[in-house]
Amino acid sequence: MTTLLHLSREQVAGLVPGIPEQLELVERTYRSLAAGRVELPPKPGVHPRKDSFVHAMPAYLRDEDVVALKWVAGYPANKERGLPYITGLIVLNDPETGLPLAVLDGAEITAARTAAASGVCVRRFAPAGWRRAAILGCGEQGEFHARLLRALEPDVRIRAWDPHPERIARLGDDVEAAEGWEDAVAGAEVVVTAGPIVEDPRSPLRAEHLGERWLALPIDFDFYFGAEPVAAADLFLADDVEQFEYYRGLGHFQDWPAPAGSVGEGLAHDGSPGRVVCCNLGIGALDAAFASVVLEQARAAGVGTELVL
Repeated sequence: MTTLLHLSREQVAGLVPGIPEQLELVERTYRSLAAGRVELPPKPGVHPRKDSFVHAMPAYLRDEDVVALKWVAGYPANKERGLPYITGLIVLNDPETGLPLAVLDGAEITAARTAAASGVCVRRFAPAGWRRAAILGCGEQGEFHARLLRALEPDVRIRAWDPHPERIARLGDDVEAAEGWEDAVAGAEVVVTAGPIVEDPRSPLRAEHLGERWLALPIDFDFYFGAEPVAAADLFLADDVEQFEYYRGLGHFQDWPAPAGSVGEGLAHDGSPGRVVCCNLGIGALDAAFASVVLEQARAAGVGTELVL
């Protein structure tokens, strides 16, 4: 008889480490990936409806001896149904036997590790003394990024825009509602775009909308950022270059330049480029790293439900 532990989103949320620990976890994983210490195939996916996706994201972390798979779905139309845009599960397996150890709700880890990945980039590549940030898209990722930016810079001024203005209030009373996305990004030193990932984006943002020094974090692929501002950047990195090219083959990132390297590689280099784009597509290695820590904490706290297979 085999058992595995099940953890709900609420339980996972109570076990995810704080933001400082998240940043260290992300940076360590990025550096391991750059050093070839992570097995990370490009994530395969299916697309049952227009602009929707269901992806499988396997990863093996050699240094930690952790193997995991995230099965994640993104349905932009869900917000009209009163359902979350992103849902998923993370399965951890015993690397020695392959037997499943645990299944976790993946939504909390997806939200936390995505913001933490941006945080690592802000910590390394944002202009010195940055204080102004823009968030385009005020769903769950907008909320997590607002929290992340405050943790990195308590005096940050955040201007936000969303086609559904009522969602801006979710980011906090200190977030200013912009009149449009152009107004939000004007003068911003850190720009987070968190719109939906769609098949045929119009990508309206141009370099002229931005200032002289900035860090762009398009976590929504090419929904807001087109090729022109990316080409204008002094440095363009992707969290996983192979995965970036895989998505280019599916029709995203048309006419974008090739990344100069991975974020993990960029972290190892000196220099302070004035305009940086870090395109973090989301990698299963981060889900595996976060899930492993959560499982360890769950076992220590006696949290979760044992399921019999």
